[in-house]
Amino acid sequence: MELSESPQIIEVQFCNLCNSCCSICPYKDMKYKPEYMSTSLFLKLINELKMLNLKRIIPYLNNEPFIDKNYISQIKVLRANCPNAELEISTNASLLTEDIMNELLKLNITELRLSVFGYYKKTYNKMMPNLTKSVVFKNLHKLSKVFKDSKTKISIVMIDNGQINEIEFQKMKALATKLNFEFNKWGFLDRAKNVKNQTNNFYNDKVNFCEQFRPLERMHILADGDVVFCCQDWKHQYVVGNLNKNSIIEIWNSKEYNSLRKHLYDKKLVAPDLCCNCKLAQVKE
Repeated sequence: MELSESPQIIEVQFCNLCNSCCSICPYKDMKYKPEYMSTSLFLKLINELKMLNLKRIIPYLNNEPFIDKNYISQIKVLRANCPNAELEISTNASLLTEDIMNELLKLNITELRLSVFGYYKKTYNKMMPNLTKSVVFKNLHKLSKVFKDSKTKISIVMIDNGQINEIEFQKMKALATKLNFEFNKWGFLDRAKNVKNQTNNFYNDKVNFCEQFRPLERMHILADGDVVFCCQDWKHQYVVGNLNKNSIIEIWNSKEYNSLRKHLYDKKLVAPDLCCNCKLAQVKE
């Protein structure tokens, strides 16, 4: 895959907060200063997005998007200005009220991914502390009813971290089927060694390829306007620009962005340490 002239997919966070401390996620250890995207930056972002021929917009990036009370109104503006782009949202479903569900139904959401990391209460509480399983499961059933005639692809995501019995995955899959949702069982990813309590034990300074093609087609925008090289950069060590200072196109084609791409894809160079620590990176002959 070649570098696209402009990003085809945008991942963006309107706030950087999460209400859980999931055991398989680095968020709890990052100690971020709370950040909400300013109105001026949001409007600048919208004005630029509507000029791009985007395949997909993901208004979610390493956060719980529904913490932001303005989120639905922001998605309305986003959809009105980018009517042809696919919209994908990820959430832990803990904050989904019926009013929010009904508003989402009107917005032609392409895909809604629900992070539900345990079927049994004991597992759920261990995997997703701070959240209440009974509340989330009630929300799943409500969501199924609200979206029963919708074309939105809704999926429940579980993570196989090697500590969950296969029976539990099967029970969650059965629940998803009952609710007319899809079910995804994903392998554990230590987010390029950013998860402290578990690791993929991966490091390879010969990697020269990303199986996700993220550096070639996808841009990741934080709530303060910083653009990071990849969503796995939880510590924000590879910032390639800031949307408050430059345009999306200027950042996409910037010296900083292209230097990191070159170091990843050029076999003669050593890839960024972020990529060397990520099991999604590969060695391509």
